[in-house]
Amino acid sequence: MTIKRCPLPTAAALLALVHAAAAHHGQVGLFDESRTVELTGTVKEWTFVNPHPVLVIEVAGDGGERAQWDVYFGPQAVSALRRRGFSPATFTVGETVVVQGHPATAPGARGIDVWGGNTRVTRADGAAIP
Repeated sequence: MTIKRCPLPTAAALLALVHAAAAHHGQVGLFDESRTVELTGTVKEWTFVNPHPVLVIEVAGDGGERAQWDVYFGPQAVSALRRRGFSPATFTVGETVVVQGHPATAPGARGIDVWGGNTRVTRADGAAIP
């Protein structure tokens, strides 16, 4: 019985799968963890679904223009956020929140990550969320 070995194609396929998983779940390079910014905005949408819940807020710029920002909770799924006290009712459309987190690195991107050190989300009165 002869066994054929195809190490190169197999290795290439495995490498592609690992790369895809890292690209999806890795935060490295997507957000500038060396900087922390603070935004005050109005909740437009709270999507508490897998694979990753997202909060969308509308922020007024210095010139009065309004822009939507996506607030990411790192690589966390609903189950992890639920254990931390989040739920579908955590945010109400129209309420004001203050977000402190790491800004997206892509030019022109309006995203901020609030997972990890020096990050937080609070209500307008300073009450912590959740």
